[in-house]
Amino acid sequence: MNNSDDLLRYILCYGMMFLFTWIGKLNRSNRLFDAKGFLAANRTYLVGLHLAGILWLGIVPLTYLNQIQQGILFGNGIHRFLWWLLFGCLLLAMSVTGFRASRRINISEQNNPASLNKFLAFYFPVRILFLCAYESFFRGFLLFGCIKWFGIIPAVALSTGLTVLIHVFTNKKEMWACIPFGIILCTCCITIHAVWPAMLLHLALSLAYEIPIANKFFTQLKPVK
Repeated sequence: MNNSDDLLRYILCYGMMFLFTWIGKLNRSNRLFDAKGFLAANRTYLVGLHLAGILWLGIVPLTYLNQIQQGILFGNGIHRFLWWLLFGCLLLAMSVTGFRASRRINISEQNNPASLNKFLAFYFPVRILFLCAYESFFRGFLLFGCIKWFGIIPAVALSTGLTVLIHVFTNKKEMWACIPFGIILCTCCITIHAVWPAMLLHLALSLAYEIPIANKFFTQLKPVK
């Protein structure tokens, strides 16, 4: 397999995910809760978007892209104490950032579907798999593949830029926040030649944001009987 084959597969995977994200936006279902505190209008679309991401950003690249070493997921060797200390601080900062952002979301008046408890028990495991697939593509396959072809700075710019672009269907604040967030994730992954730091940091940010909002939804609104 040559570089042009890999490039076409990158374009296909990204293009399919961009399409599904756009469809989710049209159906007001690309987030569990939007910035105004509304629950996703169609939970089937929401789950479908996440399953599409697991397929096109995780399974397909893992199957067909061959330029990434097998050790890219976990990296190699034991890292220095200072690296772990800095990473721990970043992990804490992401968790605090997500939690503080969740407190600014005001849940809009709406019914609490009786089946939402069961849905969330299914949604969050799928969400975790999706975020791992998401980072394996943007900070794994794409980042390290582009480093091989173009060098570090263009690779970071491309990985971060495409992340910003796919967030065009969210609010502008989240879209532009992808720039510093993406650079931080790329830097962590490049320093140890592994993608798992990006996975953990993204999970910390996302779960610290969504879980408190879901909890607020249940505590503030009375369920439908």
